[in-house]
Amino acid sequence: MARTAPTPDKGRKGGGRQTGLARRSSLVPWRAMRIGAKPDGAVERLGLLLNLMPVPIGESMFGMAVARSLQVAQKTGMLAALAERAYTAEELGRDLGLQVEGTALLLDVLAAQGHVEIQPGERYEMTARARRWLDPSSDRYVGGFLADNWHYWEWWAGLEDLIREGRAVELHDRPPDDPYWRSYIRGQYEVARLSSGEVAKGVDLAPGSTSLLDVAGGHGEFSMALCRRHESLNATIVDLAGSAAIGREIVAEAGMADRIRYVEGDMFEADFGGPHDGALCFNIVHHLPQERARELFAKIRGSLRPGSPLCVLELFDRPPGKQPDSGALMGLFFHLTSGADTYTVPEVSDWMTASGFRAPKAITFRTLPSLALLRGEAA
Repeated sequence: MARTAPTPDKGRKGGGRQTGLARRSSLVPWRAMRIGAKPDGAVERLGLLLNLMPVPIGESMFGMAVARSLQVAQKTGMLAALAERAYTAEELGRDLGLQVEGTALLLDVLAAQGHVEIQPGERYEMTARARRWLDPSSDRYVGGFLADNWHYWEWWAGLEDLIREGRAVELHDRPPDDPYWRSYIRGQYEVARLSSGEVAKGVDLAPGSTSLLDVAGGHGEFSMALCRRHESLNATIVDLAGSAAIGREIVAEAGMADRIRYVEGDMFEADFGGPHDGALCFNIVHHLPQERARELFAKIRGSLRPGSPLCVLELFDRPPGKQPDSGALMGLFFHLTSGADTYTVPEVSDWMTASGFRAPKAITFRTLPSLALLRGEAA
């Protein structure tokens, strides 16, 4: 989701930066994928169990290789080609203008990861499991997101600067015509499609709702999912110019330009309009210090009808005493790429309540195991 460029905020937890930008329960279970080695066979499983294998070596060495292999396979067109038919390394190298030896070695890495399999005649073919995610014809295709991950390599190279000096990368600080916006917003759209239907149910707008506010809604997929669910609904998305330009394209391609409009500008300065029947504030709070989050919530409250929900979708900080899981990687990524912080469910709930919303309830989703949605109705 797009934001304005950051300015230092000394009072924020963790020395962060200030920026302009279903299953129901009262508590969010801290649940997500665990990070760790995957044994290949009984011997390795036993070795891991007895702590006989130097797991840190594998994590340090092979994690880099897996990530870069996928990124290069996507960027060079190898994955798209393998989705169409089987290739030998020689055929694929010839058709894509690649070196055969390196292509063969990279194909073997993809095979070891289960993305391709080797057929008779040393022909590589995309597996059925991989097609679900890597075939451009699939409605769950995430190749664009993999392509955007190419930028992450340089950002992670700055991790030592972050830890030693507090120097973060600002991934949103780009002019509106920067090609990065297309890579970023298209990739985020592909990921959002995987959960938007389930999230729309959790938002739970009242029947007959006609107006939705989507703050920093970028690609528009969550607004479109709600419009698909409510025939009478129209949405207003507020976002920066670079993000809005790509979002308009996506919305038009989906045939929903007549129901979704964009307002360009800083979310703290743009006119939210209203009164609206609901508001989305997705993946924004972790970019804001407490005071700015309250300010944003209060501004949203002023644009809503009484009883209308504000829905805040976030990666929340783990409860005290709980063991970290893969969500820790995203928390570090947010801090690395914008000096951002994650907050706990009680913290954000208190800010929503102080801004004029009834005590929110937390909703978790099967398709978003690391995130949760706080839904609070305007008092």
